[in-house]
Amino acid sequence: MYLAFDEMKPSTRIWIFQSTQFLEFEKVERVSARLMNFLDEWKAHGHPLQASFTIVYDRFIVVGLDEASYQATGCSIDKLVQQIQGFEKELNISLLDRTQIAFRDHNDMIETMHMMDFRAALENGDLDAQTTVFNNLVSTKEEFESKWEVSISESWHKDWLPIA
Repeated sequence: MYLAFDEMKPSTRIWIFQSTQFLEFEKVERVSARLMNFLDEWKAHGHPLQASFTIVYDRFIVVGLDEASYQATGCSIDKLVQQIQGFEKELNISLLDRTQIAFRDHNDMIETMHMMDFRAALENGDLDAQTTVFNNLVSTKEEFESKWEVSISESWHKDWLPIA
C-alpha cells in the first residue's frame, strides 16, 4: 500500500538507489509512475506493505517501508531489486553500482566517482574532510533526514581520509 513519503514514520526502513547521472524529467516521471504502482501492490507473504518513495535531486531513488505493519522478506526485497534492475535496463541508467561515491564538488554540484578515484582524490587533496558526501548506507528515514548528506568527517567515508 503506497503512502506519501512525508507521512512515513522516522523508523521507516529505507533503501537508496543512486544514479550515476542526472535523471531527465521524462525518466523521473516514468520511474515515479512505475514505482508508485509497484509499491501499491508490494506484498510480503500476501500481506500488503506500507511503502513509499521519493526521488531526491533527480539522482537518488529512496524507497521507504514501514516495517511496523509487516516486515519485508527476502522475496519481497528481491522483487524491489528486480524493479530497480528493470529501470536500469529500460532507461539505460545505473542504480545499483555501489562502487560509485556521490559528493558535492567545489561548485556544489553533485558528482559521482568510482571509490578508488574518490580515495585518490582524498589522498591528493582534491577532496577533504569538509567535502559533502551522500551516505547511502543510512537505513531509516530518520537517519536519511539527518545523516545522509553530510561532510566526509561525519560519514563512514572518513576512514579514507589520509592520516595527517
